[in-house]
This record gives sequence, C-alpha cells and structure tokens, in this order.
Amino acid sequence: MDTEKLEIKKIESKKKGLNKLEPGKLFICATPIGNLKDASLRLIETLDSSDFIIAEDTRTVRKILSKYNVTKPVNNIISYQDYSGQAKIDFICTKLLNGSSIALVSESGIPSIQDPGYRLVLACIEKNIPVSVIPGPNAALSALVISGLPTDSFLFIGFLPKSQSKRRKKISEIKYLTYTLIFYESPLRIKELLKELLEQMGNRKACIAREMTKIYEESIRGTISEILELLKNRKIKGEIVLVVEGYKKEYLKVLNDSEIKKEFIELLSSNISKKEAIKIIKSRYDIERQKIYNILLI
Repeated sequence: MDTEKLEIKKIESKKKGLNKLEPGKLFICATPIGNLKDASLRLIETLDSSDFIIAEDTRTVRKILSKYNVTKPVNNIISYQDYSGQAKIDFICTKLLNGSSIALVSESGIPSIQDPGYRLVLACIEKNIPVSVIPGPNAALSALVISGLPTDSFLFIGFLPKSQSKRRKKISEIKYLTYTLIFYESPLRIKELLKELLEQMGNRKACIAREMTKIYEESIRGTISEILELLKNRKIKGEIVLVVEGYKKEYLKVLNDSEIKKEFIELLSSNISKKEAIKIIKSRYDIERQKIYNILLI
C-alpha cells in the first residue's frame, strides 16, 4: 500500500510539473495514559491514514489499533526509543522527504514530553518537514488539575537525576521557585524522593496522582510528611506523578548559624557577590541584615 501511494504522488507531481515530491508530514499523536477509551477520533483517523507509525513501544500502539480495528502491516510500525541513534532519525526523515505521512506515538501521553521524540521533531524542523500535533491526554497536566494546588503558574520538572549528588543539586536549584512543581517518579523511588524534598524544601502541600484513568486510580493529598506517613507501611505501585506546592517562607526550617554560613558559601560559589548573597538570605528567611553580618563576621 505504501508503494502504491508513493507512485500516485509521483504521478501527481509530474502532472503539476514538480521536480520532486512534496515532503510528507509528521503527526505528533497523543495516546491514552491508561484508559484506551480516551483515544480521540482524530487520533484513530491519523493512525489509520498514516503510511507509517513510529512508536516507543510497538506493543502499546498495537493495543490501540486492535481496539479500534485499525490494521497496519508489521513493517509499517517502526520502533523508536531513547537509545535509537541518528541513523534511525535519518531513516525516518528520508521516508518523510519521500512523501510518506508518519504518526509519532510514545508509550502514553504526548510524545516529546520527557521522551526521545523531541530529537525527531527537531530533525524534521531543520529539514523543513511539516509537523502537526494531534492533542490529547497528558499525565502531568492531569495530575496538576486534580491536585488541588495552584494552577495559575507551574513548572514541569519530570524525572530528577538518579545520581544523589545531581538530584540534590537540582532540588536546590528549584526549591525557591514559587511555581507549583510537577515531578515524574517510579514507585520504587517515590518514598526516597519525598524524604529528600521534605529535607530540602520543607513540609509543603503535595499530591501523588497514581494510575490515572485506570481501574485503581488514586490521589494521595496532604503535606509531604503526611503522605510519607500514609505510605510508610505500604508498597506503592503504578505510574506516578508528584505535584508539590511552590516556595513559601513558612515551609523552610529556621536556619542555625552554621547553616546560614553554609548557604552563604554556596551562593558565593555560584558567582554571586557577597552583597547579593546577603540580600538573598535576608529575603529567603526574613533574617535581619545585621544578624547575618554578625554570623558571617563580615
């Protein structure tokens, strides 16, 4: 079927006096994050009409195709993962430049969000290949709107680094932001992440959204310490999104003298002047300027 379509496009191109085929289009397709009934009519139409489907997990997309009676030849569903190299991207772009239409799907939700799809999208943009989006479910936004936390401004963090030192550094970079924060985390590491956030960010309000749109969907709300207590004797399972309240002064512990000195040194190491570092500490913890001077002996 793909060969027939290309032949028709070649004939049409010759009739129009074109020297080459018009490029096909890449469709970025949002797929259900759990419940297959969340698939939109436009998604099904796009998967059905596209020449090829590029999938992070071919098994997942085949479940959607099967449910909606869409048939696709085995060779027309191509795997594309985080470890796929430049050769795979070039292969896909060649298909597009030759006039094929391609649907890009991730394991669930919108491709390119914490997903290798962004590299393919960028390659298409650089080659002037048309890109269109088929919007739909998204785990981060779904968790945000059911969290009960402010939605007027938020920041998607995604997965934090697995290295403890890099993870702590990242948390230190975001802990003073006033936006609602959205994290992805595995059920195996969620308790450890909550402990780290409690230690570095204070006892903020939070929400764990688990198994959204699925049979065992659950929302666990409370302060970080309350959520930790609820999970203490429980083995948590499933896909998890953690939503955490943004920075407020009352959520940070009162610093002792040595901690103030440590934070001052950390600020200086970030190429911040002494004057600016003192101003930041004063603003963060509402400490009198003279007290800071006395502690630092400046």
